[in-house]
Amino acid sequence: MTSARGKRPNASITNVAALADVSIATVSRVLSGRRTKDDDIARRVRQAAIELDYAVNSAASALRSDTSNIIALSLPATPNPLHAGIVAAISDAASAAGRQLLVGTDSTPAGQHQRIKAFIRHNADGIIVLPCPRSGTSTARGLATADTPIIQLFGSTNLLRHDWISIDNGASIELAVTHVVERGAHSIAYFSDAVGSSEGAQTLLAFQSSLNMLHAHADSDWITIADGTTQRGFADTMRIFGDASREIPEAIICASVDTAIGAMIALNQLAIDVPNRVQIVSLRDDTAAATSVPSLTAMRAPLPQMAAESLRLIANAGAATSDAMTAARLRRHVAFPRRVVARGSTRHAAVA
Repeated sequence: MTSARGKRPNASITNVAALADVSIATVSRVLSGRRTKDDDIARRVRQAAIELDYAVNSAASALRSDTSNIIALSLPATPNPLHAGIVAAISDAASAAGRQLLVGTDSTPAGQHQRIKAFIRHNADGIIVLPCPRSGTSTARGLATADTPIIQLFGSTNLLRHDWISIDNGASIELAVTHVVERGAHSIAYFSDAVGSSEGAQTLLAFQSSLNMLHAHADSDWITIADGTTQRGFADTMRIFGDASREIPEAIICASVDTAIGAMIALNQLAIDVPNRVQIVSLRDDTAAATSVPSLTAMRAPLPQMAAESLRLIANAGAATSDAMTAARLRRHVAFPRRVVARGSTRHAAVA
């Protein structure tokens, strides 16, 4: 029977966590005295325990461990070939660490925000988030003080909010330029995606820096900026290579697989041999790159390394034994370069 004060004699730690809108582990830390910070989270937990008549000394027996061995992954519900690779890589890393993977998808930043809150309430040991498009930094707003570690994959970053793991686009394009230069190309075109984002601008600047470092060059009209479509790659290639009286580049680096395939179609139409006359590299990789004719040399995201680093950061965050340590921990920002997957669109051996 519920008393006049609304107390429930049979309330569990799960009830307290739900009422306070925190994880079970947080309830355990607050009520056992191991979470010393007196903030809004602690006050909500204590108030929920009072309202539900939850005895403080039952917290330790109700939760034998602060770990659930569950890693949660939040993904956008949008078609993207990369997502399957991300799920597989994190699933493998979680299994290797003796943990289970819980996956949720959402169509909007608001839905993803609620999903992350639900993962926290269900006592996940850590949450890996691939932000929804156009979410900015809003997806995890208000959750930065949660005890559950949150790791963001890709997307824009707030330096103080969460650990963040992504791609080093500058290092990736430097590797792509090095690959074709080592195979004899010294004049290189670059078909860039739109550079309105910091990622696109960073990659374009890194391309230009790589040319100087490797003693290669690109005419100004060989660097184009547009959507990453097959039609765009075809049109840009026909314009640059269609005038036989002008110098033509010895390699093309494309920001997308579709653009690179469009370039190869145009070169085939112009009877220009790939790779012996012109080498082509895509800064992305997918099944179309491997099955094109010739097969397309591409830059592959190091998803296994990114997944392993995510699990390592979650384990390190969980090892912190006090709020003072957690608050003082610097947020990690790690960027991995893509690796070259050499295929038929670049030469197999260096040219003397």
